[in-house]
Amino acid sequence: MELIDYNELVELLNLDITDREFDELCLKAAWQEVEKLTGYCISQKEYSEILTVRDNRGILDCINIEEIATITDLTRKNEIENFTVDYESKAVYFVPAKADGHIVRITYTAGYTKENLPADIKECVIKLFLYKQKTMRKLINNEETVTDEKLLYETKAILQPYTRKSL
Repeated sequence: MELIDYNELVELLNLDITDREFDELCLKAAWQEVEKLTGYCISQKEYSEILTVRDNRGILDCINIEEIATITDLTRKNEIENFTVDYESKAVYFVPAKADGHIVRITYTAGYTKENLPADIKECVIKLFLYKQKTMRKLINNEETVTDEKLLYETKAILQPYTRKSL
């Protein structure tokens, strides 16, 4: 799914449409950089995680949980229907607390759509797009390129709230 499509970029940045293939490559590279920096796939998709319940909860490894589809207790081989989700902490709490130590499979939808993509992520993609576009043009023309440390530092700082936390 394209969270920022090429036509939107053309309008926003007044791009020359004759460079479409080149620009789309730079946009793809910018998205890949954002996903590398955050450690997550940004666009919405379905996930299936298997985890062990500890302290009556399971922590999901994703960005922006939208919906829990199913939770299956693989230890008891049954569906779990009573649970609550803390979307901020990405925790699924089991009610009543009878799943501790059990292995569960949680199937859920997470990530962003074009409609709910945070503006700061979009800003980072656009800045990285412009940077990659400029750098690629220099490489094509055999000019010297220099890494923009300030841009990378700012981008990392902006994306920090969306970045995968190490355990």
